[in-house]
Amino acid sequence: MRTLILSTVLSFTVPVGLLGCTSNFPRNLVQSVVADTHLGWKTAPENQLAFSVATASGVAQVELQPLPEEFTIVTLELPGMQKVERVQWENDVGQFTTLYDGRAGLDGVSLQSRGHGSRLQLQLSAMDYIRDGGVLTVTDQH
Repeated sequence: MRTLILSTVLSFTVPVGLLGCTSNFPRNLVQSVVADTHLGWKTAPENQLAFSVATASGVAQVELQPLPEEFTIVTLELPGMQKVERVQWENDVGQFTTLYDGRAGLDGVSLQSRGHGSRLQLQLSAMDYIRDGGVLTVTDQH
């Protein structure tokens, strides 16, 4: 009986696939690097990671842990960031790559304006940069 109750409670608290990955809980994959960067979690199809990043300073930084191979898309909602001027990736050995420079992005990087913010999607070859983990910095023009 105790096992039945425990499995029922777990099925209601963490629905499989609802958070985008059946093997890892997304909160273990992304964390804020600076104090004024706040994360929110979004539902996503399986094998995708979706979250929101809000910041008061206009510079958001998040650290991504190595992502499972089956992940194909990472989506970031950026509320309040209307004029993103740079998206930069730093890997674990300190090498920087500009994923978006204010006008264009690498293959697989798309930035869309959405009302009072933006939406950043990373897929295709952009996933090759972020898959092994590192720090993503998004800078908004103030």
